[in-house]
Amino acid sequence: MKEELPLDNPFYSSAPLNLEIGSGKGDFVIQMAARGGHWLALERDVSISGTLAKKIIASELPNIIMMSVDFDEVFPKLKPGVFAGVYLNFSDPWPKKKHWKRRLTTRERLMKMSKLLTSEGRLYIKTDNDGLYAFTQEEAEKAGLVLYESQFAYELDPTKDAMTEYESAFRAEGKPIHRFVYGKAVK
Repeated sequence: MKEELPLDNPFYSSAPLNLEIGSGKGDFVIQMAARGGHWLALERDVSISGTLAKKIIASELPNIIMMSVDFDEVFPKLKPGVFAGVYLNFSDPWPKKKHWKRRLTTRERLMKMSKLLTSEGRLYIKTDNDGLYAFTQEEAEKAGLVLYESQFAYELDPTKDAMTEYESAFRAEGKPIHRFVYGKAVK
């Protein structure tokens, strides 16, 4: 991604702004955008981005902008302190020990996500993977994030949250969903 984000666009300042990293096929972001706010949806997989784009167009929601880009690539172009919510739902756990640096919940990436939040903003993380849950907890502590909520068996509140395609499948199988809510890193 070579071009700068048009951060002077009113989209980025006229309503609470939220970011979903790894939007997949869009079930979560479309449900949440239907409730309000503005949403920036990032999906790095080009083939999945096509499905996401079609769903966003079909939804006719004007409050979603989608980018087919990796978080690490776009981070330097995002303005710090503007997102009310950053959402990371069911990211790849990269279960092999040698692949841990690929996880989106490394200390460095969590610190980047924290920098994007407003002073009252929150980072929401959901996973079904026990190992990623434990790893994220350790990395967030090292990053100095403020923990507001940690649930090993998260009960969905449909008035405040939405399910991804993965979450629907995992819940149907009876798998527990793990969830964290963090605030900005302590300086």
